[in-house]
Amino acid sequence: FFDAVREAEHLDWPTRLRIIMGVTYCLEHMNQLDPPVTPRTLNSSSIYLTEDYAAKFSDTEFWKDDEADAAPTRSAGQDSIVYKFGILLLEVISGRLPFSEDHGLLVLWASSYLDGKRPIGSMADPVLRASSPVPEEDLAALCDVVRLCINREAAKRPSMAEVAGLMKGAVRLSPEQTTPRNNPLWWAELEIMSTAST
Repeated sequence: FFDAVREAEHLDWPTRLRIIMGVTYCLEHMNQLDPPVTPRTLNSSSIYLTEDYAAKFSDTEFWKDDEADAAPTRSAGQDSIVYKFGILLLEVISGRLPFSEDHGLLVLWASSYLDGKRPIGSMADPVLRASSPVPEEDLAALCDVVRLCINREAAKRPSMAEVAGLMKGAVRLSPEQTTPRNNPLWWAELEIMSTAST
C-alpha cells in the first residue's frame, strides 16, 4: 500500500497506525468466524486503502483453517500469517519494502535494531523522522510485537488473536476509528465475502 500512495503524498505516523490497526481488526474478525478463515497472502500488495486511509484486503481468496477444529495446535497457515504480519508491521515502521537490492531482506536489515545493536528510533522511516519524531514508546511497543511475530521457531509465535490483543495495547484505536468512514458496514461485507469463498 505504501507504493501506491508514496508518489502522491506522505503517510504520517497516525495514518500508518490507522492502516495497520485496520489490518489487525480484519485479521481478528476473520479469525473469529466459524470456521476461521485466513487470507492466502498477506503483504502490502494484498491491501489497498480507501480514500480515508482505511485498510481493506484486495485479495479475496481465503482458505478455511481445517485444523482449527481437528487439533489444538495452529495450522501452518496461521503461523505464516503471523510471520507475514510482523513483516508488514516492519514495512509500516520503516517505510521499506520486504526486499530491496540495496538492503536485502527487510527482516535481516531490521535485526540489528530489534536486537538492540542500533538505536530503535533510527529504524523509523527517515521521511517520518524528518517531519515529526515518531514516539519512542510507540516504536518500542510495536517492535515487541514484531519480535514475537518473526520468531524463527513457529511454535513460539503468538496466535493471530494474541497478536491482535498486543496491537490493541500498543495502538489504542478502536475498530470504529479504523473502518472506512463512508462504509461502516465493512465488517459485514468481509464476513459475506469470506463465507462465500469458503
